[in-house]
Amino acid sequence: MIYKTTLFDIPIYKVSVPNQKEIKEKFINEIFPYVDNNPPNNQRLNLYSDYFDGIQKLDSSWIDLYKPVIEQFKVKAGFDKNRKWITNIDAWFNVGVKGTQQEEHDHLGGFPSVLYSAIHYIIFDPSEHESTIFFNPMHQMWLRNMHMTNAEDTLPIDWEQPWHFPKVNEGDMVFFPSYVKHAVPYQESEKRRATIALNLQIYREN
Repeated sequence: MIYKTTLFDIPIYKVSVPNQKEIKEKFINEIFPYVDNNPPNNQRLNLYSDYFDGIQKLDSSWIDLYKPVIEQFKVKAGFDKNRKWITNIDAWFNVGVKGTQQEEHDHLGGFPSVLYSAIHYIIFDPSEHESTIFFNPMHQMWLRNMHMTNAEDTLPIDWEQPWHFPKVNEGDMVFFPSYVKHAVPYQESEKRRATIALNLQIYREN
């Protein structure tokens, strides 16, 4: 008899950001004037983002806005409340317009490595926009086997879900392990789609 079990779950956390209104107003007042008067600073992706050169970076006031919800996440994720955890936060914004897309990527790299990443959907219309697509870690194996067999319908059931779109609304924030590959599909809508992405380095104080 062969039994199937699961080795590891991939956690993903979703929260409605309490200060969404404040962050959205700040975003419209500080970021949109540049967007209104300039072409995308990353023309290959047709994307406005301070992750790339040519646009002013978010200052520390943006990080401060997210600290309370990040502390809530750390408790939910199981970080011991009786120990002091140091959390370094890196944040950048993305504004998508018609034709924007982002390729498959992860947020790993550097030392100490990033543990968790997050996406806050500041301006997002579920009827017009798609959420981030997250790829099953077996995704590449699935693709290689599909290509080799040319018979997608005969592949094992373990590969039947190669990706996942979390259901999100404007104001939601999704936390996920930084090693999980993800992408943003091609944007068909003329309406702007705005997010702030964050990387969290979390380590215990000696």
